[in-house]
Amino acid sequence: MSRYLHTSIFVNDMDESIEFYTKKLGLKLLDGPFHYPGNADMAFVGHDWNAYIELVFDLEEHPPYQIGNRYEHLALEVEGDLAQIVEDLRGRGVTILKDVKKSPGGGRSIAFVEDPNGIPVELLEPRGESLQR
Repeated sequence: MSRYLHTSIFVNDMDESIEFYTKKLGLKLLDGPFHYPGNADMAFVGHDWNAYIELVFDLEEHPPYQIGNRYEHLALEVEGDLAQIVEDLRGRGVTILKDVKKSPGGGRSIAFVEDPNGIPVELLEPRGESLQR
């Protein structure tokens, strides 16, 4: 039986990316960063090991990473008032791509922010706990 484990993303700055996902979005640094000479630096962030994000800084020479034309976004479920969370992130210098609105199905509120690597991150209210707006 298969199960989803993680999403791996290339980052341009490991420290900046760890700070964004832990200090701004509230995930935990689960492990790392590890340095693999000649290969990559890697760190793992998430709520727990059931589903996490693998941050990879490639040590080979290359231009800064850009979002691929088939990569859409990451999604995180947040605890608390989504509108307040977005305002707090805005105040901390996080780029807000799409402010709080109802999801296309109308079941819960969503918003989009941008990580330091230009990757969109969708923030969602927990299922079944949509706030009245």
